[in-house]
Amino acid sequence: MAEEISVTGEQARTFLKRSKELERQFEGRPEEILEGMQLLIGGGDWLGEILTRERQCHKTFFGQRFALDEFRKALQKYGQKKIQEWQKLALEPQFLPEVSMSQDDKFRGWKVKPEDSYYRMVAKGDVLRRQPSGKLLEDKKAFKLEGITVLIDIRLKPPYDDGKQMWKDDNLLGPIIKGLREKGKIAKYKYGPQNSRFGVSADEWEREIKLVLAENLGLDVSQVRFERAIEMNVIPQIYRGMPRTADDQTNTLVWIEEFSGGRDRRLDGGRSDDGGLTVVRPHWSNAPYDRRSFRPLVVL
Repeated sequence: MAEEISVTGEQARTFLKRSKELERQFEGRPEEILEGMQLLIGGGDWLGEILTRERQCHKTFFGQRFALDEFRKALQKYGQKKIQEWQKLALEPQFLPEVSMSQDDKFRGWKVKPEDSYYRMVAKGDVLRRQPSGKLLEDKKAFKLEGITVLIDIRLKPPYDDGKQMWKDDNLLGPIIKGLREKGKIAKYKYGPQNSRFGVSADEWEREIKLVLAENLGLDVSQVRFERAIEMNVIPQIYRGMPRTADDQTNTLVWIEEFSGGRDRRLDGGRSDDGGLTVVRPHWSNAPYDRRSFRPLVVL
């Protein structure tokens, strides 16, 4: 006689939610859906579940799988408790494999590529990246993923609403930004709530915000940065189950890690009116804009 399994209402709701996420993420690819369902039914361990999900995402987007040994080691280093704490902040652990994302590279899930002007900017050496020493140097690997374990902020950037728009459920940065504004360490925001990610300059991020964020996460400040242009482009396309999959459809922008034209000109992009995930442009890094906000990337 089969063993009777007791399932609580909360467990059933969680199963249904994650089943629907799998169906959305791997629509038209039943083998990936089946693999994910088997893991859910079997219960799986926390590490195995994350690794299986990652393999599925890679296979769907790149059409191939990658060795996840480094990803596994990073997750084991921090442990289940810490990973779950970060997940409650809407930070999901993922692995961005070391892959070229040039104009000529073709992957079955890469539907929206950066526009030609971005690649011309890279070819001319106009895309710069801050080094550990603080210097800005040409980013010769600007269109390559780096083979790193990261925590990705899965939130969707909001559509513009006269500056009043807010990032949903922002327990990650909202309290930090509000606290720094109250202390006068970053400029007050005149168009919306003081815990808004909007109206924050890229310089304020570098000078104040990322230091506090790193401390709150229990990490070194060198592990916290903005997403690079190529990361901003591909992340919503690799991880189709995230709310930010619709980033291409909202008409606000996010700051990007790279610079162009010097330290005072930071790249940004993502605005649907300009081309969404295809477009990056330099803007003044010391200026707070009511259409421009930011999304951190954490490197583990």
